[in-house]
Amino acid sequence: MTAPRASVIVRARDEEATIGRTLALLRRQTVEPEIIVVDSGSTDRTVDIAGALCDRLIRIAPERFTFGHALNVGARAATAEVHFALSAHCFPEQTDWIARALAHYERPDVAGTGGDRTLPDGRPLEATLYQDAAHARAHPWWGFSNHASSWRAGVWEQFPFDEEIEASEDRAWAFRVLDAGWVIAIDPRLWVEMSHVWRSGVRSYYRRRRREARALAGVTSFPAYDLGDLVREWWTALPDTAHAPILHRLDYRRMAGLAGKYAGYREARRSAGGRVT
Repeated sequence: MTAPRASVIVRARDEEATIGRTLALLRRQTVEPEIIVVDSGSTDRTVDIAGALCDRLIRIAPERFTFGHALNVGARAATAEVHFALSAHCFPEQTDWIARALAHYERPDVAGTGGDRTLPDGRPLEATLYQDAAHARAHPWWGFSNHASSWRAGVWEQFPFDEEIEASEDRAWAFRVLDAGWVIAIDPRLWVEMSHVWRSGVRSYYRRRRREARALAGVTSFPAYDLGDLVREWWTALPDTAHAPILHRLDYRRMAGLAGKYAGYREARRSAGGRVT
């Protein structure tokens, strides 16, 4: 059999409502992938659905789960030279999602790929941005995201994902890789919708952003972030220009995310003895 050009690692737990659609969309890709599902203790029908649609199903104990551990388990099982990460509730509607990502590896300094529709300042991202270390450090909340990403297997072997970090394992990995001289291709046509972060509920989104802020503060320098900074970000750092500013400013979900970011940075500052940059 011909070795696959792409191995897609799908992390899942209790995703019976979405994983079937996610895996079916992967099967419709113009480049046929090897699909590896890493399940971390589902109690619903996720395992049955995934087992019928994936190439390999790996089960890990829920108490051993971290985002980085699940990805490393999947990557060790993968056989292609390029690995992809895709959340079980994310849907790559474009059939050339894998093919377009693979094309970026023709550039020898590309370590990974991701997608976004806007630049960090909210302006539309109209062409691929090859992010380097300086850009990533200046915009730690923007860039490589393992809800829908890819990376060279050889780079992962040198830089596996951090299995101890509670969140933001994708950003932590990007910082290490970019510091080593690689670049990451952020292509607007590789964007995969992340609406699941909103559907999980306001409290869940608040906790998610709180964890991410704590984790990011541990892997890169961060400025003081007080209530004044929160208000300025709420007023000026709008996610996109596709909606009226008033809608972004009144969005209670966005407010919850900013509150979580503030709380996480505050906790990190306290644990660091008040030291900030």
